[in-house]
Amino acid sequence: MSQLPLPIGWPRRGEGESLLIHAANSDAIALLRAWRDGGSHCFILAGPRKAGRSLISAWFAAETGAALADDAQEQDEQHLFNLWNETRDAGQPLLLIAREAPPVWAVTLPDLRTRLAAAPVARIAPPDEAIAAALIAHGLEQAGSAFAPDVPEFIARRTERCYEAIDATVQRLNAVSLASGQKISVASIRALFCNETAINPGADQSF
Repeated sequence: MSQLPLPIGWPRRGEGESLLIHAANSDAIALLRAWRDGGSHCFILAGPRKAGRSLISAWFAAETGAALADDAQEQDEQHLFNLWNETRDAGQPLLLIAREAPPVWAVTLPDLRTRLAAAPVARIAPPDEAIAAALIAHGLEQAGSAFAPDVPEFIARRTERCYEAIDATVQRLNAVSLASGQKISVASIRALFCNETAINPGADQSF
């Protein structure tokens, strides 16, 4: 796995935010990197919330000058149709960010539906256990939280395979680390989450 540095600042330790490239998002990033070969100026970035869509789209906009439409499936379709035409006429890439791509994203405006049917889709897949562990480690490292080497795998085995659940768990651990100033360990995680549903501490009795 590698990291994609982003030209945006945020209040975490280090020089800036970075996106972890892994098996679930590498194809999407590769497709956007080759945007000139896509045959269309419009692309759809589809994936679950907290899957890194905002980071990928920020990188893509910085690299290409693309116009972005976040939560595109919630936006007015006539507005999206006009944006499609305006960016095409200007020779500007357009990235529509959505949970799903058509036809799951049910577009009702015929002219827009036709255009989006031809748009390449950069799709972010759900995380598996290995990706979950890597995201947990990345999130803790980005925040400057000290943790034992076995912590990411321990959490990944017990966390729902969902980007939102992984993000919520990392945010909680970072908050606890900041408040306590102590290194995160398996023992401290067991104590912290024993009465919560975000992590099932008894799922693996090997710890």
